[in-house]
Amino acid sequence: TILIHSERIKLPEQHLPHRVHITLSTHECTGLSERDINLASFIEQVAASLS
Repeated sequence: TILIHSERIKLPEQHLPHRVHITLSTHECTGLSERDINLASFIEQVAASLS
């Protein structure tokens, strides 16, 4: 679900083992972009739905 979403918004593939640690950054803006923040929000929603 997260991989599909990140592909849709054109972010690099994320590898998700049983324990998840994702670092988001965008080289274009040397930090976080709006797409990174949107993906982080989506990841939090998915994680909350699995709890």
